[in-house]
Order: sequence, then C-alpha cells, then structure tokens
Amino acid sequence: MNALLQELSKLTRRGKVLWLTTFVFSIALLLFGVFNLVPQEKNANAIPVELNADESPGVGIFPEEDFSTYFPTNSPTLSPSIEETANYADTTTYHPTVTATASVEPTQQPVASPLSFHPSMQTDVPSREPSQIPSQSTTTFSPTISPTMSPSAFPIAHPTHVPTSSSSTTTPTWSSSPSTTNMPTQAPLFPTHAEPNQSIPSFFNYNTSQGSRYGPHRWSNVTILNSTNYWDEFGFVENECSKGAQSPIDVCTQPVRHCEEYHEFRAKRGDFKISSEVVEKQILPNKLRALMMRRVGDEPDPSHVDFSGVGYANLDLLNIDIKIPAEHLICGERYDGEMQYYFFHPVKQSLIAVSWLFEAKPGNLVNQHMQLMIDEFQKVYEGNEESCEANMTTIQNQSDTSAGNGNATSTSTRALGSSRNRRTKKEREPIWDPFHSDIQRTIHFWGYRGSLTEPPCSPDSVLWRIMDVPVPISQDQLLQMKNILFNNRDRDSCAFTSTHYKESVARPVSKSIRYYKCTRSDYVSDDERDLCGDLGCQLPYGKDLNRYFEPVVYVTGPPSESPTPLPSIIPTAD
Repeated sequence: MNALLQELSKLTRRGKVLWLTTFVFSIALLLFGVFNLVPQEKNANAIPVELNADESPGVGIFPEEDFSTYFPTNSPTLSPSIEETANYADTTTYHPTVTATASVEPTQQPVASPLSFHPSMQTDVPSREPSQIPSQSTTTFSPTISPTMSPSAFPIAHPTHVPTSSSSTTTPTWSSSPSTTNMPTQAPLFPTHAEPNQSIPSFFNYNTSQGSRYGPHRWSNVTILNSTNYWDEFGFVENECSKGAQSPIDVCTQPVRHCEEYHEFRAKRGDFKISSEVVEKQILPNKLRALMMRRVGDEPDPSHVDFSGVGYANLDLLNIDIKIPAEHLICGERYDGEMQYYFFHPVKQSLIAVSWLFEAKPGNLVNQHMQLMIDEFQKVYEGNEESCEANMTTIQNQSDTSAGNGNATSTSTRALGSSRNRRTKKEREPIWDPFHSDIQRTIHFWGYRGSLTEPPCSPDSVLWRIMDVPVPISQDQLLQMKNILFNNRDRDSCAFTSTHYKESVARPVSKSIRYYKCTRSDYVSDDERDLCGDLGCQLPYGKDLNRYFEPVVYVTGPPSESPTPLPSIIPTAD
C-alpha cells in the first residue's frame, strides 16, 4: 500500500485525477455486475397473474420479449428479469388446453394454470413447467374458438363490457363481435305483401306456406268471377284446380310419347307494333301481359302461327304473359322466367301455349329485342307511380269538405299518367317480332296436354310447347322485370298489387304428365330442308338458316325409338 502511495506521489496533479477516476469507474462496474448476479428478493405478497395465450413471454416471433409490459393485466405483477426470461424461453414449452377457463373478474387468489406466473415458487433456476399434464400435443398450438383467459386491459381482439360474473369457470362474452346468428337480416328487395285480412272469395296468391288462406293449395276454393276472369272469353269459367291433369310439370330426358309434329311451326310477325294501342300492356298481380287486339277483318294483321299436327292453320296470337320465375322445370331446374304465347284453336276448343324460358346468366349481354317490350312495361309502371304520387298529394291537400273534388283530380291524374306513355307522331315506333332470332333460337320443344296455371285451372285445356333452348337476357333485365311486377302500385290507392311469394308467381309443379319431345330426327327447319333435303344438312341450321343452338338436354325415347342422335357440326366435303 505504501509503495502504491509513493508511486502516486510521483504523478502530476492531472495524472492523479485521471488515475483516481479510472479506479472509481472500475469499482462501480464490478459492484454493478455482482449486484445483478444476486437473485432478486422474493415478494411473498405478490399476486400471481395469468397471462393470455397471446401475452405469454417467450412465445411468438420474439421469444425473449416480455409482452406483459405492453398488455398489463388487471392485477399487479412483477416483471421477470432478463435472466428469468431467457431461462423461460430455453426450458419451457407452451401447452394450451381447450378446457382451460378463467374468471371474468380477476380474483385475489386465482387457480394455478399452465399460463400463470408465480414468482413465489421460483428457485435459483426459474421454472414455469405447467402444473397439469396438457390435454393436447405439446408441439401443436390449437387456439380455441372463444377466449378462455381473463381479458387484458388492452385486448388484442375485441373489447369486452364490464364483467358481470364472478364465477371462475365463466367464459368472457365478447359482445362487440356480433354473432352471425344474431346479425340483423337485410330487408328483401321485393318483400312479400301481406294477405288481406278480410275474406275475398276471388282472391288468390302464390303463398306456399301451410298457414296461407289463398295459396296454391287453396285455389280450389277461389270463386271465379266472369268480370275478372280473362279466360271466360274461351269458355273456361268453372274452378277446376283440383281436377284432372294440372300444369306446370317437370320435363326431362325420357318422353313416353311420340312427337306429333312434322314441320316447324311457321310464324308470321304481323303488323302490330309493341308500342301501339292495339297492344295493351298490363301489370297484373301475377304476371306482365301484352294483350293483342282481336282480329277485325284483314287489317291490321296480328302475329299468327301455322302449327303442324293440330289440323288448323294460322292461329292468331292472343296474349303474351311473363311469369317470374319459370313455371315449367327442365330436369328439375327452374329458369329465371317464362314467357308464354297463347293461341286459341276454335275446332279443338283448346288453347295452344308456346313457352320460352328466360336465362339470366352472369355476364349475359342485354337482349336488345326483349328490351323493347320491357321498356313498354316500364312506361306503364312509371305512369302508375306518377299517378299514385299525384293522388296522394291531392288527398293530403284536400279539406274534409271537398271530397268530391278529389275524385275529379284523381281522374285527371290518371289521364296525365297515360298521356305520358303516348308517342308523338314524329317518333318511329320500334318493330317488335315475337319470333325474332333473339327470342326464338330453336324449332324443337317438349309437348303435352295440360291446364292453365292459374284459376280456373281448366284441365286438358292447353296444348303446351316448352321450347328446348332458353332465351338469354341480362341480369339487369331480370331485375328490371322483377321491379315492375313486384313493386307495382295501384295508380289510385297506391297499394302494392303483386301477389308474389318470396319473388315468385310460379305455380308449383304437379305430378308428371305424359309428354313428348320433338327433335331433329323428327323434322328440320324449312330452310334447311330446302337446302339439304328432308334429313337436313350435316352442318345443322336453325330457323331461317340462322345459327343452330344445342338443346339444353338431349332426350332418349320414346322407348320404341333409338336415342336422338347428336347433330353433326362437320360439313360434308364437296
């Protein structure tokens, strides 16, 4: 020590200061290292706190990170030292169990669990082995569907409300994350309208639920009134909805009768314009109808058809009905809509109905020819809306003593609504052909004898022809027709007129009726026959030598015949 002091005395004043500073700094570093090696004092009063699975130190992307500092729990806890964290990461495996539960509210003495941190149990080498054998594999992390640990002050997922239960086995309710079963359902775009409270004998709708008083299973109780029965014109006046063979039906690949036709039906467009007054556009409770003026003399000439196999030529088109969705099924598939052309056979005293199925696939382009007709119905719909709104405004502005003036105003607004739909003389009326190539893509069909698909039903009164290639329309066109039919309001009372049920005015199919199917093996188009003979060309053509479209399904039968051959698409070499 004396030698050390002698050496120090030889140093300059500046050297002595530097040496002393170095000596003090070294002693401080030595003491700091020794102090850190001494285990921390155990706090006997510390409350062990359970950590959530996502909050456990040593688990996840950063194994040595103490996540409890970022997500503190409701109870105070001691932060593990650096050494303890390292030991935890090196010696412990995370073992979650599906059945582990915790109290919603923190308790003073929580039950030990594999995720609990107990400083009072530590030894010189800290250990956090689970207190129980886990029920799952020690190498697989399988999170539970709902949280099973106590929620932290800053939850990772969704916050909870203030806990109301103190049971140690209650799972917290994460109420801010709504359950899919309790989610409010979006209101339907076209809601079903309520049935009338009072009894209306002539009323019917398409409600297929058991509690309905007016649905299809109750149609046999409907009173047929001549004043509202369109089919009275053809002698169908009695309710026969529970008798005989009823339509519609499901047609498919196994007809049991032979085709009764020997050439395509030959249609003539006629002189009627879809926008003219000779074609009345009606929005009825269960259909859109284009009603043709009956023939008076030779001109104007309505559309007419020469059907083969019925013994009569040139039957006039009487009306076109549009139903949504389709009423007839093809091999169990219901199409998006059905357009029905009606003719009357005066000798057979039967209707002939030609049915075209609408198909609105995603990506379908607008059917421009069909849009001409849809636009005419749109004008009627808008006219009804304008008249309704005008009437409601008039009624609201009327005094109780001037009720008579309200009726006069109502009449004038009806005239205003109808005049809106009239075209000026300078406007060129679009030509609409019921058998345009955008609509008629085939000359073949399923055929059978059935009934009307609404009261009075009249079994065996309709010769049905369901065409075997659907009419393509866009989804916007389908939506537009639905809006016109399902959201139409009475122009006077503003009451909704549709009798649809869940966007359907299609009568349910009945039991199968014997049907036949006409194919290329029975006849080809007239133009193809003229070009290649009765058997047609190897390269098939449609009507007017237009493109040939494959039928939606090919049929086998009748049993006595061989399966219908697939048409060849390879032309013969000259």
